[in-house]
Amino acid sequence: MASFTLEEIEKAAAARLIRRGNNPFVDGVSTDTRTIRAGELFIALTGENFNGHAFVKKAVEAGAAAVMISDASYGDGLDPKVTVFLVKDTKKGLEDVAHFHRMRFHVPVIGVTGSNGKTTTKDMITAILSTRLHVTATQKNFNNEIGLSMTLLSMTGDTEVCVVEMGMRGFGQIKELCHIASPTMGVVTNVGTSHIGILGSQDNIAKAKKELIDALPADGTAILNGDDERVCAMGKGFAGRVIRYGLNGRYTVRGSDVRYEEEDTRYTCTCFDEAFKVKLHLLGVHNVYDALAATAACRVLGVDTEKIQRALGDFRPAGQRQAVETIDGITVLDDSYNANPLSMEMAFRSAKQMAGKHYFLVLGDMGELGRFEEKLHYETGLTAAKIGFDGLITVGPLSRFLAKGAEEGGMQVVHTCDTCGEAAEELKKLAGPGDVVLVKGSHYMHMETIPAILRGAMGKNGK
Repeated sequence: MASFTLEEIEKAAAARLIRRGNNPFVDGVSTDTRTIRAGELFIALTGENFNGHAFVKKAVEAGAAAVMISDASYGDGLDPKVTVFLVKDTKKGLEDVAHFHRMRFHVPVIGVTGSNGKTTTKDMITAILSTRLHVTATQKNFNNEIGLSMTLLSMTGDTEVCVVEMGMRGFGQIKELCHIASPTMGVVTNVGTSHIGILGSQDNIAKAKKELIDALPADGTAILNGDDERVCAMGKGFAGRVIRYGLNGRYTVRGSDVRYEEEDTRYTCTCFDEAFKVKLHLLGVHNVYDALAATAACRVLGVDTEKIQRALGDFRPAGQRQAVETIDGITVLDDSYNANPLSMEMAFRSAKQMAGKHYFLVLGDMGELGRFEEKLHYETGLTAAKIGFDGLITVGPLSRFLAKGAEEGGMQVVHTCDTCGEAAEELKKLAGPGDVVLVKGSHYMHMETIPAILRGAMGKNGK
């Protein structure tokens, strides 16, 4: 738990102390009155659809020792025992306090970004490092300024390394995250088409991701996917150490002899001058790339190959990230956490690696593709047809373009649905014992309800 004197908060956030309370320090930072603990600093964040200032009194009632606000009027009438800080922007105040706390630690801070695979890579790095070090890491995919700040604020005296995931929607956002976290190592997984509607091109997406490498210190380390030309190029001109990984070059860390067995992926990893076998309880070559990135980062930090091998073998992904289950004899690959064109293609190939009589797709809309959304859905449908599936069920208006692409690509069985419930009913008609079904779509589509319907856990209309 991060503790600060009132003077430290005042200095870190360039805050004006408009009232000093009884406690000379705060013990922890919170932005949520549902979880706040006595003695903490409550920071009243604001946004388009919320105003944390409305909960200031509730935070005080819950035991907050201090509050940080951007509207002085919300400090009126509060318990005089409570300290009140005034700042121009409470989000910036949170970031500044988090940065202040991070700089108390002389430990490696690893930033992970990329269009796909950053959460899995972050989780793999954390799992491996945890075999010998005390790790503080981003929970789930809380990878924006607020999530990153709260991760840094969770660093304790026991923390020996911090692993943070960095997401972005536009230029300058990763730069801002790096200003908060001051990373010493950067990992870039790939450059896809996520957020292309905002940034306009993959080259611009690469520029935005490169902000992580640009922010590293001169003695920092860049871990880059050598097989992605845009990522590979990020090492040019970097003064620090560059380590590339991949399958198709003589990289410092490389994979070879990739093969699939039931629900596992096996490969040989050559890391610096050592070679060892790896068995992942995950399907797909994209997971090999994530594992290679994690291997590179952890080997640099001194984890031996035996521990890396064991940790990767024990690794299991977070919920709805390639969760495999059998429902009435049907193998269901639930990869419904999120989706974009690149992750769709990766999931298609993973599904076809599984043993099955027939192969079916249940796909929902992909978000954040802007003016390219119709084109990219259509092309994803063409890709599905090319890879080869026995049938496709889509959910949502944009996925009708996906269905059109699949039909024009030669797929014979294509159904379009408006709801997950309808899709589940269609799937019951199509799939039988021994078949493989991939379920995938952007998070807001709630595609995870389809396996739940099949299990009988929900009503037939779903969500």
